[in-house]
Parts: sequence; structure tokens; C-alpha cells
Amino acid sequence: MDKEIGKKIPEIVCQAWNELDASLFETILCEDFEYISVWILETMKGKDRYIDYITGKYQSIRNSNNPVTAEVIYQDVIDKYVVVLNQGGNFAALEPTIQDNLLKSLWMRPVGMTLPAVFTSKKPNPTKKTREEKQETEYGRFSRRFLETLMSKDFSKIDAFLADDVIQILYDNKEITGKEDVISYWKDWLERWNEPNDNTCYRVKYCKYYNREVVSIEPRGKRVLYQIARLEDGKAKQMILCPNPLQNPMIRYWDLDHSPLLFKDLSVMPHRMGKDLEPRPFRVPCMRCGCKSEKLQWYEYKHDAGPLSYSGELSVCGNCMEAVEFLPTILIKY
Repeated sequence: MDKEIGKKIPEIVCQAWNELDASLFETILCEDFEYISVWILETMKGKDRYIDYITGKYQSIRNSNNPVTAEVIYQDVIDKYVVVLNQGGNFAALEPTIQDNLLKSLWMRPVGMTLPAVFTSKKPNPTKKTREEKQETEYGRFSRRFLETLMSKDFSKIDAFLADDVIQILYDNKEITGKEDVISYWKDWLERWNEPNDNTCYRVKYCKYYNREVVSIEPRGKRVLYQIARLEDGKAKQMILCPNPLQNPMIRYWDLDHSPLLFKDLSVMPHRMGKDLEPRPFRVPCMRCGCKSEKLQWYEYKHDAGPLSYSGELSVCGNCMEAVEFLPTILIKY
């Protein structure tokens, strides 16, 4: 995407909010534009529908004594400009998705749902390399080799990149141990899901939740799956096949393509933790040290996000002192 467009469109959105002028959206929205908000369970689809909605929204703001100010800020963690709204000290971020030089979608989310201190006034470095231009990581190499294996059905391509005692975890189901059995499982997978790119699309994606490249498996009409690996000495020791998002789709929360609820400073978490939970087998292991999910510490956990809160299960690695997985099970609207 052109960097200039990546800034210009958020600036128009910002202007529309500061001037309460819905007509400014006319020239920048795709016809199939989507508006997603953590405060609205239904995705709003269609340019005309959104313009009708935002026109009414702006009129309500004009009639209230609670004005909104907007500012365009570069958010380094996602490498894009976003519009931050301030209404009486309550902040929200509008994150744009731009396609073919038009606004494809806007996602409104609480600023507090992002990692701490991610907003910065610095501008993108024009010499900064994109992810595609950066030197490929070991996870990128492994994921592309795994993808090539699935596309060609030639498992000799991946054999040398699997540890002899590799473990394949099927999320919340079971695990398969040993290189031969893991390869056998994936051969059977291809038989069941037919040819790649026929009924199922396979591609390499970057997973921000666990900060590495993964293989995205997208069966037609089914939930997207991520095959996430943990490597030791260049070979996969653990792999987990899990849905993206992990939670029920009715509970709107971060999926694995967004910045995670992975607190580096666990001192901020205890006041949100409830009772201890029984260990959960066949879930995400610690992606740093490989501690299995049944060896992690499990808690009830509540995450507040403005007028919403999410309650669910949280696993923490006692070795690395990092949160590993947050699975929201209840959405609460205040």
C-alpha cells in the first residue's frame, strides 16, 4: 500500500470527525465497506449503510454537550496511521484497512486493548524495510517449507526440519508424537481436505499474537486454522494446529493477527485474576520454552475494555513469567 494513501485516508476520516461531516466519506469508501466495532456485535456492511449511520451519529454529537475531537497518530506496532477519538476523556481508536486506494474497513476498538505505550507521534521511516523486504526469520523459512510440502505433497521437503520427537498438538483435542506419525497425520489431512487451493487455501501469514510466521489453513466454509511451530536448533519441536480466533466467533475479541494480551510485566495482572483452574491439556504451549499447556498455571481472568469486559481462561508460564493464552468465554456489556 502506498504510504501517502495510508496517511491521506486516515486524515480524511479525522477531518470528518472533527467537522462532523459525513459527506467526506463519499469519495473514500469501497462499495462493500465494513465497519466493525467491539461495541457492536454485528458487522455493518455497505457504504450507504455506514454513511446513513455516521450521519445520524454526527447529528447526535451536535445535539449533545459532549463533543468529540480526533487526531491522526502513527501506531508503530501495526505500522499504520490510525484515528484516535477523544470524547470527554474516553478514547477509542479507528484502525483503517485500505484496499485499492479506498477504505475497505474501519475497526473501532478501545485504545486500552492495545499494548502499553504503542502510540507514538513519530512518522514512518521511508528507509524502513517492509516485513517482506526484511531478512527472513527461521520461522519464515520453516513455514514456507511446510507450505511447499502441503502444496506438493512431497514430505521429503519438511523431513529434515522436524525433530525426531516432534509433537503435533491438535487444539483442545489430542497430540501426536514423533516425526513419522506427524507426517502421517498431514498426509491424511491432505486426503481429507482435497487439493490445496481447491477446497482449501494454504498460505504463510505473520501471527502478531506469537510474533512469528505461521501457515494459515483456510478450508472453504470452515474456520481458519493456524499451524504454529516452536523451533529448537532450526527444527520444529512442537507444532499446534488451532483455530483463529481461538474463541467462539460471537465473542468479539483479538484474533491471532492482532497484538496480543501477552503481558510482559505480570505485576499488572494479579488483581484481574480469579480462582485457579485445573490445567488444560492440548492447548497452546509456552512459545518461548515449550512448557506444555498442562504444566502451565491456569486462572480465571477478566479483561476490561471500556464499556466491555471479557472473562475467560488465562495460562501463564512460570518459567518465562509470560502469559501464553487468553481464551475469552464470556462477553459482558455494561
